[in-house]
Amino acid sequence: MKRLIKSLRTIFERLRTTNSELDTMGKRGFTLIEVVIVIVILSIVSAITIYFLVSSLRVYTMTVNQKILFDEGKLAVERICRDIRDANSITGSTATSITFIRTHATGTGQDNANETITYRWIGSNLEKVKASIPYVIAENVFAFTVTRGADDEIKMVLTLSLGTGENVTLQTKVYPKNLADSATYKNFFNNWLEEISS
Repeated sequence: MKRLIKSLRTIFERLRTTNSELDTMGKRGFTLIEVVIVIVILSIVSAITIYFLVSSLRVYTMTVNQKILFDEGKLAVERICRDIRDANSITGSTATSITFIRTHATGTGQDNANETITYRWIGSNLEKVKASIPYVIAENVFAFTVTRGADDEIKMVLTLSLGTGENVTLQTKVYPKNLADSATYKNFFNNWLEEISS
């Protein structure tokens, strides 16, 4: 038994080596300090990269949301202007709505000639009302104002806003071209007609 313990002891002593003996074939391992420094440097570089990626994603999302709002607002304002240009009389105007009578029809199944149309802001929607039926033409509306000047100039300001903070404001002026009783230089006295391109 003593002999077995002695032989195991000699085997273990031969297996034990010092750090200087680990240097085999000119290769050395990394020290703990070197490994920690590399981990810290990689962590800093990763944090900076992630910050720029998150910032870029935030800017991209904001830009996409603003473009969606802009497209929706532009389409609504363009539609309102087109209808107001063809008005032969403005029958009502408040701070948040305008009512008028169209001169010409817009096409089969759309607006009719001499039809009363109202554009109004209700809640967060901009609606077009004809024959007492409201149609939503824009959502996420934060503000809509209509001002009629003495020279029949109609100024509209439309602001659309999302809950995430993006907003777009569109402003335009439009002159009804078919008012019979107006003497402004922009009036065609019921002779103006928008042609539908083919």
